[in-house]
Amino acid sequence: MILVRSLGIALLVLPALAAWSGGPPRHAAPQSPFGDVTLTASPSRYEGKCPVRVHFDGKVGVTAHPMVFNYHFERSDGAKSEVKMIHVTNPNAQIIGVHEWWQLGAPGQHLQVWEKLHVASGNTRIESNQAGAEINCR
Repeated sequence: MILVRSLGIALLVLPALAAWSGGPPRHAAPQSPFGDVTLTASPSRYEGKCPVRVHFDGKVGVTAHPMVFNYHFERSDGAKSEVKMIHVTNPNAQIIGVHEWWQLGAPGQHLQVWEKLHVASGNTRIESNQAGAEINCR
């Protein structure tokens, strides 16, 4: 009879202890090799002679070293740049800069355009904000 009570108490106490201690060990989800991925357009507003060249500057935060990542730009007109690869070997590198420009506009055009930066490493894929530009051609 004492054995049955002890077994009953053990069956009640062990799950409670497991829950209190955090339960069985969990494996952490794989950490992203990227930090922030941002893109800016310069100029973001333009009025004047066209065509004009808009520069898009991207910043890719990296958290893993060494690493390799691919990137490409996507434009509001549906075009995509070629995919490029960067090898990050410097353990002190935290932000990697990437750049593209787009020449556009003709006299009398009023355009609102954007680009977005896509980065990928392994199974991790991240995209930046849409960096926009407003173009008013004379």
